[in-house]
Amino acid sequence: MSTKTRMFVLVALAFLPTLGLYLYANRSIAAAHRMHQEAELLHQADRMGLMYERILSQSEVLLGALSKMPELRNPRQPQCNEMLSSIMGHLTYYTAIQLIEADGFVACGSLAIDESLYVGDRYYHQAALNNRQFTVGNFNVGRLTGKPIVGLAYPIERLDTPDLTGVLAVYLDLDELANSAYETGMPRAATFTVVDREGRVMVRVPSRQSASGADTVGASVPASFPTPTGEFPAAYLASGVDLDGVERLFALRPLRASSSRASGHVYFGLAEETLSEGSSAVALRYLQILALSGVFLLVLAWLFSRALRAGAEPRNALG
Repeated sequence: MSTKTRMFVLVALAFLPTLGLYLYANRSIAAAHRMHQEAELLHQADRMGLMYERILSQSEVLLGALSKMPELRNPRQPQCNEMLSSIMGHLTYYTAIQLIEADGFVACGSLAIDESLYVGDRYYHQAALNNRQFTVGNFNVGRLTGKPIVGLAYPIERLDTPDLTGVLAVYLDLDELANSAYETGMPRAATFTVVDREGRVMVRVPSRQSASGADTVGASVPASFPTPTGEFPAAYLASGVDLDGVERLFALRPLRASSSRASGHVYFGLAEETLSEGSSAVALRYLQILALSGVFLLVLAWLFSRALRAGAEPRNALG
């Protein structure tokens, strides 16, 4: 065996432990990257759930304060519409604010209406009157705006009596949740979905990497979509098939007011191939560095063997 061959064999044998270490590290990198992606999904879902609960808490304080205003205890006063429109100009996350009488008809509000608008069939109106407390309604589509909303209502008492004249209601704009998701760094490849307790889609932001033909507000989620367990107050992970037919890992979190029953769930989903893309890219970079190192060592071995042979030739000639 020539000196050059022996050097190449020696370099290859010395390189084998490095290759084994790379294969082990590659698995560790892939596992760490997936854990990071999963943690980011959970963070997004928890952040959205906490923001929803914070808005509900602020809404209760707002409606409670407004319900004490004498002008709103007499809903037939002519300045009621103007007042609520002015208040609405200072609010965010809502589509409208309305004063609704006990019979279910809207007395006045921030949006132009006629006196025949009836919302007495809505859960938030009925529960606020019956329970005499702040109430979070179910997900609905607004009759005036056509947007997905959640009605929030607070009972209003008559002046100097405990009798109720009706409720003061604001309507949470669920589209604002989707906007907030993008504004705070939602992964580009993720999907964002809000589903009510009946399994209807109320908000949907499809992935920019997938078709969105089935992504319609009001559609029922398929049986393959992850079903909430109801066991976890915080975000948790579940796998399932998304509305666009793509298998995804989801972080889902209940949307609830205080300790009440969840009115729905928020979902952030990432496709399985997306979860592994980052780790594959990192692994490829390390493999490229490893390959360059191997080539560099082989070149050094070749140069060293040439130097040895060049140094041996004069001695052989003298002999």
